[in-house]
Amino acid sequence: MIRVGTLLALMAGLPMAASSQSGMVRYDQATRFDFQLPPEMARNPQFMANMPKASVKPMQLRFTPQAALFGQGTAATNSTAGAEPARVVMIGGGGGDVMMTREITPDMIQMGRAMGFMGGGATDAVGGAFTDLADGSYVEVREFLGRTFRIPQDRPTFAWKLTGEEASFLGYPVYQAIAKQDSTTIEAWFTPHIPVSAGPAQYGGLPGLILTLAIDSNRVVYTATAVDTTTPVGKIAAPSEGSKVTRAEYDKIVAEKQAEMAKSRRGRRN
Repeated sequence: MIRVGTLLALMAGLPMAASSQSGMVRYDQATRFDFQLPPEMARNPQFMANMPKASVKPMQLRFTPQAALFGQGTAATNSTAGAEPARVVMIGGGGGDVMMTREITPDMIQMGRAMGFMGGGATDAVGGAFTDLADGSYVEVREFLGRTFRIPQDRPTFAWKLTGEEASFLGYPVYQAIAKQDSTTIEAWFTPHIPVSAGPAQYGGLPGLILTLAIDSNRVVYTATAVDTTTPVGKIAAPSEGSKVTRAEYDKIVAEKQAEMAKSRRGRRN
């Protein structure tokens, strides 16, 4: 693989966009459900055929040369108010693939994981992320059981390596980069024609905007559906909603609530 540091030579002949470029990208965020059901449920073909396989929800990234803000998107506006609910995707059930419109909320997913029905954890998608591209500061937004938390921390870094693969996506030339985070593989396709070191959620650090990204063998996939670099983007500010906590404090809150819910579930089964 090629290290990202060699990309400057690779891009030498590309017509680069202006360094002042700003804009907005809409993404579909697809999260696969890995259910860990009791044997009696797993052995029921009809029950398994009706289990949702993934949720898909719209997200958006607003960016300038100075900052990037990622959050839940809508069909027609940049506001997170009235954001579209996740859609449940049924794969291979009944008479074929069916798209349903029943809302699957983050709380429902978190409760399923806490009670041992669903896999996940390290690859859970963030609800929002602010990155100051000038000084490297970063604020992550998490939703947990009806509460909003904002977690200031250092911007995550990834040891990206280029694979040499290139393609075209939404009319932009894109290059593939791979990184490892613990045991998780992250695959990104980015375009140097939008020279902003940002992408969906906490992912960035490449010499161009990330348009598609797959985490942990497609457990979570972000796919850009539209790119707008013509509509002016105002100043982007860090989020202020929710309780400000450290990463350790947030992890403790989640662990304690999950333990409480798991204990409650065991009690009902006894």
